[in-house]
Amino acid sequence: MTRMLTQEIAKRLEECSPHSIAVESIYLSAGRDLPEINEETVVILGMPVYVGKIPLPGIKLLREIEGRGAMTLALVAYSGHDYGNALYELTHFADERGLSVVGAGAIAITYVSLRERNFGKYAIIDIASLNEYADAAAAKIRRLGGCDVDGLKIKPAPLEVRGKLPMHRISRVSPRAAAIAQMALDRVPIGRKESEWFL
Repeated sequence: MTRMLTQEIAKRLEECSPHSIAVESIYLSAGRDLPEINEETVVILGMPVYVGKIPLPGIKLLREIEGRGAMTLALVAYSGHDYGNALYELTHFADERGLSVVGAGAIAITYVSLRERNFGKYAIIDIASLNEYADAAAAKIRRLGGCDVDGLKIKPAPLEVRGKLPMHRISRVSPRAAAIAQMALDRVPIGRKESEWFL
C-alpha cells in the first residue's frame, strides 16, 4: 500500500521537477542503513495497525530516522473496526524525529481467505480512498514546494489527527501477540469505519 501511494505521488509530482523523480521503497528493519533524508525528500511512511496501535518494533525503527524537515505523508493500514490511536502515534513519532508531517491517512484493508488454494489471506486495499488521498496530498506538496504558487496563500495549519498522549500499552506487546489480538478483534461483529485522511 505504501509503495502504491509512493508511485502515485511521484507521478503527480513529475511536472514539478526539472529532473526525473527518484523513487525508492525501503522496508525498515533493525540494523539497516537508511538513505539520507533532506528537505528535498518526500517521505511516505507506512505502518500496520495492531489493536489500534502501531507495533513497538515500528516505534523503535522510527527512532533511528533523522528527518531533517523532509515533507512526510504518514499512512497506517488497518483491517479492524477502527485504527484507534495508531495514526496519531505515527504522526507524533515522525514529528519527534524531525519529519515534517503534511498529511496523514488511515486506509482500510479487507482480508479475504483463499482456502481453496491453502494460500492464507489476500489483502484488498481501499484503492479509491488511496487515490483520493494521493490527489489531495500531491496538490498540497506541490503548493508547499512552490510548484503551484497561486495555491499557497498562508502557512499550512497543523494536522488535526485524533489521538492522545499517553498512549496505552498494547503497542508494547510482541508483534505475534498483537497480531493474534487483532485477529480476535476482527471477528467481533461491529460496524467498521472507512478510510480517512487528514491534510
